[in-house]
Amino acid sequence: MRAEPYLGRGTTVILGRVGKRDVPELPRAAGWYPDPWSATGEGERYFDGKKWGTNEKPFGRHTTAGIEPSRRAARSVAGRARNLAPFLAFIVLVAAVWGIPKLRGSHHGNSAIQQLSSPPTTLAPDKPAPSGEEAAQPLGAPAAVPPGPGKFEVAVDQPGDSAVPVAWDPCRPIHYVVNTAGAPPDGATLIQGAIARVQKATGLQFVNDGPTTEKTSKDRKPYQPERYDSTRWAPVLIAWSDETATPSLAGYIAGVGKPEAVYASRDRLVYVTGQVTLDRLQLSPARAPDRGVVRAIILHELGHLVGLGHTSDRRQVMFSEAELNVRDYAPGDLQGLARLGTQACFPGV
Repeated sequence: MRAEPYLGRGTTVILGRVGKRDVPELPRAAGWYPDPWSATGEGERYFDGKKWGTNEKPFGRHTTAGIEPSRRAARSVAGRARNLAPFLAFIVLVAAVWGIPKLRGSHHGNSAIQQLSSPPTTLAPDKPAPSGEEAAQPLGAPAAVPPGPGKFEVAVDQPGDSAVPVAWDPCRPIHYVVNTAGAPPDGATLIQGAIARVQKATGLQFVNDGPTTEKTSKDRKPYQPERYDSTRWAPVLIAWSDETATPSLAGYIAGVGKPEAVYASRDRLVYVTGQVTLDRLQLSPARAPDRGVVRAIILHELGHLVGLGHTSDRRQVMFSEAELNVRDYAPGDLQGLARLGTQACFPGV
């Protein structure tokens, strides 16, 4: 009797007929899915974007790319203000006809008068002034990319322009801080070495602003004048955590990388900060004695930080799963990193 595929975790695997053999329909994206050949309905199998592969899970690496929501929120508020304008005009007219005391006679009327007659509240700025660190030209240049096969994917394209990736401003340094709580003994060395490697591959210049007690968060603000230098966007945060404190590290995920972008103009985005979270338990010497694999995981997450997405090419560090024989950026990775390090400068951000 033929075993039916396991349909679970919100994923549906549909069978199609090829000759006399039933095969699962291919998923739309690379990732782990319920194993369609499982006889028990348990287990998962990896799909690399083209074909089904292994059911043995190495360390997983994850990425999310964020766009600072203040511009979208501003658009939403502006839209609501336009919709409310006729209503507010009517309220003012009523106040003129019936008199201010009558409006103040009810709680709701009093609220309306306060909003209409009080001066605007001064709000704390949600972004710094244009950077004083902006140079007239890029601060560095990517190292030459060696020949060789390889693919890369960028995480986010510019709105309406798939030929241009969202990237960091190469005319200013990228500041970063490290929360060392829970770090392995070689954590600082691994991070410093990986950042030096990314800097060489992109030409982007990194500046270590020292330690921090800040913890990674999905709601992290891109501008934190109360904690960091008020003249700059918040530095990139690199921290060690675990799946209890950081749910996105659940299961076999050993690292998460997330750049954060803001609008530099109506149709152009630029990365200004970000986070890298590393699993302190999975990447400890006890759990991961091969430190070359740990270094590759950190390189992977820093690749996400500067704007790379996952590739379906298993020969690259930016493949979504840790490959034991891939310890350094390969030609595909390096092509993508060089491209991301040579995008436009944005002196007004």
